[in-house]
Amino acid sequence: MSLYLKYRPQNFKTIVGQDHITSTLTNAIKYDSLTHAYLFCGPRGTGKTSLARIIAKSLNCTNLQEQTEPCDECENCKAILKGRLVDLIEIDAASNRGIDEIRELREKILFAPTQGKRKIYIIDEVHMLTKEAFNALLKTLEEPPSHAYFILATTEAHKIPETIISRCQQFNFKRITTDSIVKRLEEIAVEEKVQAEPDALKLIAKMASGGLRDAIGLFEQMNMDSSIIYQEVVNNLGLAGHLLIESFFKALSEKDIQGAIQLIGKINAQGQNLHQFCGEFISYLREQMLLGVSEKKEVESIIQIIDIFSEAKQQVNQALIPQLPLEIAAIKACGYEGAERTVTKSTTDTAEVQKPSTEKSVEEPENVQVREVVIEKIETEAVSISNSELTLEEIKKNWQRILENIETPFIRMSFSDGEPVKLEGNELYMTFKSSTLMEFLRQNKNIKFIFFDRLI
Repeated sequence: MSLYLKYRPQNFKTIVGQDHITSTLTNAIKYDSLTHAYLFCGPRGTGKTSLARIIAKSLNCTNLQEQTEPCDECENCKAILKGRLVDLIEIDAASNRGIDEIRELREKILFAPTQGKRKIYIIDEVHMLTKEAFNALLKTLEEPPSHAYFILATTEAHKIPETIISRCQQFNFKRITTDSIVKRLEEIAVEEKVQAEPDALKLIAKMASGGLRDAIGLFEQMNMDSSIIYQEVVNNLGLAGHLLIESFFKALSEKDIQGAIQLIGKINAQGQNLHQFCGEFISYLREQMLLGVSEKKEVESIIQIIDIFSEAKQQVNQALIPQLPLEIAAIKACGYEGAERTVTKSTTDTAEVQKPSTEKSVEEPENVQVREVVIEKIETEAVSISNSELTLEEIKKNWQRILENIETPFIRMSFSDGEPVKLEGNELYMTFKSSTLMEFLRQNKNIKFIFFDRLI
């Protein structure tokens, strides 16, 4: 049996992180004031369905403990534990979402319980019901038989019609805190005789994003020979690890652009997920920001880095070169101006690109000027050329040499994605495969002019 099933909560006391809900419901059971329709909303793995089953056990238990807790020993409790109580009806709305299923429910709900004391209907993922099915459910929710109770569960409360919500008592489940998840994992580790490193459990808890079920599933997955080791968790999940993230943050703080880019290359070469790394780094920055606020330190620079990498995270999966958005983000975070110009000449806002000494001397037209202009949606960029006698064929023929003369790697790489396609007067039109690279060139406002020596 999977651990998340083995350690599924069986009473109100074992529900983790939802005290605001369990205290209200236990009081309602104690004073026999339960309403006939509940709506449980919240992220997956936070205990919605488990709590619904516990309520079903409490309503049908013949030997309640402390007036609220099911005993798990009477026939009704045992039947629910084994999924055999006919008066507990669980419906998966994702696969039974039509009006016919709800009509059948309305017909059968009128019959009295046959085995338990009350009938309980648990409708999971209720937001998946069709509009017609919701309409068919309305009257039953408004005036259910005295022996019937409804518990609706959903991860997307905004998709539930207001008419349904108004007929239910709504409870919002919270994401379970990392500390609460770690505590529960430690208890499971003791029960399963697993030696788990504290940092490994904390990492698993963070990866679960507030879902205890996911955390227990990861715990089971990472259990190797009755031990869970932090570094193996990092490797198996394709994570960068705290040390690498801290090194990356240190490089950005010290404006070490080369060091930051080398770390990105290292992460990519190891086959780690760059999108995941970006998320980990943003999470780390958030911790640093909150720590800075609590200690009354300046956090504006951290906020700026968060904004930069949040934008980069959205671009990683769509980028032609996955690491490029992170490299650009690192440049921006370091405030690196070297990416915005080549070797400076005395002329304002201009840069002369020197020809490599290894090249053969070739006679070339003088003063070929390349100027960045606004990039259009069709991924075409117009480039202004001062020498009108230059032809498109000559530009294409010498294009690689033009790129080689650009000394700044990031500008050269961005231009290498483009291709000259048309020459009209002094305007050269280029197409780009990657809109990200075009956007990079467009946003570097200091790239005004690039001069080349004679091409032919």
